[in-house]
Amino acid sequence: MKPNALLSRLLRPLSCPVLCLGLAVAPAARANEAAQSAAVAARPFTIVMVLPRAAQSTEAGFRNYLERENVAARYVEVRFSGNKLDEDALRQQVAALRPDLIYAWGTPTSLALAGRHDQSNAANPLRNTPIVFTEVTDPVNAGLIKNLQQPERNVTGVSHVAPLDIQFNAIQAYRPFRKIGYLHNPAEPNSLTILRNLQAQAQRLGLQVIDASLGLNADQTPDPAQIGPLVADIAARGADLLYIGPITFLAFTHREAITQAALRQQLPTFCTTESIVRRSGCLFGLFSNDTNVGRFAGSMARQILLEKKPVSAIAASTLQRFSLLVNIPTAQTLQLYPPMLLLNVAEVIPAPPASPR
Repeated sequence: MKPNALLSRLLRPLSCPVLCLGLAVAPAARANEAAQSAAVAARPFTIVMVLPRAAQSTEAGFRNYLERENVAARYVEVRFSGNKLDEDALRQQVAALRPDLIYAWGTPTSLALAGRHDQSNAANPLRNTPIVFTEVTDPVNAGLIKNLQQPERNVTGVSHVAPLDIQFNAIQAYRPFRKIGYLHNPAEPNSLTILRNLQAQAQRLGLQVIDASLGLNADQTPDPAQIGPLVADIAARGADLLYIGPITFLAFTHREAITQAALRQQLPTFCTTESIVRRSGCLFGLFSNDTNVGRFAGSMARQILLEKKPVSAIAASTLQRFSLLVNIPTAQTLQLYPPMLLLNVAEVIPAPPASPR
C-alpha cells in the first residue's frame, strides 16, 4: 500500500451517533433544555464514579460536559481494587450511595458492577441503575451487552480503541514491524480477546505474534513481578515491537513497569491508550482522545438523566476519529524516529530542551 493511501486509511472516520469532537447535540434534543435545566436545579443528581485509579482527563471530560449542559450533579468517587473477590462488596457500597447514574471506567470495573448479560443478575442491587462505561475495549465480547446498537440492559457507554486494522496501519506506517509481542493478562476477560484478534490480523498480513502470559497469585490477581522477565522473554524470542493493549493492569496500574521493561530490551512499544504514551514513555499509539471519550459518555448521561431515555435504547459506540501520538524522547532513546510522512498527521510529545552549557 502506498504511504499516502495508508495514512488515509489510518485516520479514516468511523460512524458515530454524535459529532464526537465537538459533541454537538441535535437541536431537537435541546428543545426543552431550559425547562429540564430548571428541573434539575431543584435536586442535583448523584453520579457515582467507580474507578480503579485516580480520576484523570476522561473523568474531567465527562464532568465538564455535564456542567456545560447545566446538569446539576453531586459526584462521588469509589475506588475498585480490580480483585474479583471484592466485587460483591463494591456493588453493595455503590448501591448504598443511591446513585441516579454510575460512571464506570474500564472492562473489569464495568463487569464488576453490572455482571455479564448472559448470567443471572437477580441478586445484583445495581441491576436497574443506569451504568455508563468508558474505555471498555469490546463490550460485546466482554459480555457486558448483547450488541452495540441495542444494549438491552441498564448498561451502555464508549470505547476508545481504534479498529485493529487501523491500528496495524499505524504500526506499519512507523516501521515494517514483522513480529509483534503481546503480554497477556488472564485475569482480564478482554485480554484473551485482544490476543486472538491480534493473531487473526497478523495471520492475514503475514506477520507473527509472540505472546507470553502473566501468572496469577493465589487470589487470582496477576503478579507484577513477572512483567520485566516476560517482556525480556518476548524480546529474546525475536519480537521487534511490543503491543500494549487496553489492559488495565498493564496499560494503567503497571504502565511504568512494562514501558521501562521494554526500554531495557530496546523494544519499541505501540499503545492503544493515551495516558501510557503521554505519561509512561510508550513510543507511539493510536486512540480516541481521553477528554473526548469522557465528553461522549457525558452526552449519554445527559440523555439518561434529563431526557429520561432508557439506557437499553442508547447505542454503545466509539468516537469517529482517532489521534496518533508519538513520544519523541522515547524515539530518541531507541534511536527509532518516525518517518516525516507520519509526523505530518501525528501529534508529538517533544523532547525536552537541551541544557545550556
